[in-house]
Amino acid sequence: MVEVLHEALLPINLAFTVLLGLTLLYWLMVILGALDLDFLSFDADADVDVDVDADVDVDADADADVDAAAAGPLRAAMAFFYLGEVPVMVLVSLFVFSLWMISMLANYYLNPSRSLLIALPIFVGNVIVSALVVKALALPFRKVFTSLNTDYNAPRPVIGRICTVITQQVSDRLGQAEIKERGAPIVLNAVTEDGQVLHQGDEAVVVRRDTDRGVYVIAPVELE
Repeated sequence: MVEVLHEALLPINLAFTVLLGLTLLYWLMVILGALDLDFLSFDADADVDVDVDADVDVDADADADVDAAAAGPLRAAMAFFYLGEVPVMVLVSLFVFSLWMISMLANYYLNPSRSLLIALPIFVGNVIVSALVVKALALPFRKVFTSLNTDYNAPRPVIGRICTVITQQVSDRLGQAEIKERGAPIVLNAVTEDGQVLHQGDEAVVVRRDTDRGVYVIAPVELE
């Protein structure tokens, strides 16, 4: 343990050690904040207002200066690292931890003299490898956060989808049909047109929504 601490405080590793310490402190504050401790309370509304104003101004200026050619690579980089799908601090934490771990191991085994000249190419390789490590480790987080952010009860488009009649029948008089979903099924108030009659268990396609009556018009599924 003493040897690890000694290595971590060497000049070639110190910057990464400080970053790791700040990252751990951040997550400690997040955990304590989740516990809703009174001594950590602060004016959240004020912070939000300041951040929003700053972001709007910066974004507006940036949008004016960045051309379409630069936006393409930026979007590609964001997609590569799942930015927008995985919280930024999760990605940053993975990156910092990888930088620290690789720096410690690489300098210990490949730089026994702890030379700054040897540490420089190690640093360059460390950044590249750590970026790939973040890409690999972020994939499970992406799936988790995508699942957590999916609201299966949110309104979903239904026009053109297949439904099943669940009432005794659906005709020009109101009945009901449902669309199977991963979560709870979507139940529609439905009618048919042109004198068509559908019975319980029949499959139909949702044609359109009758906004005047507040119902969906469905039609039989014709299979060849």
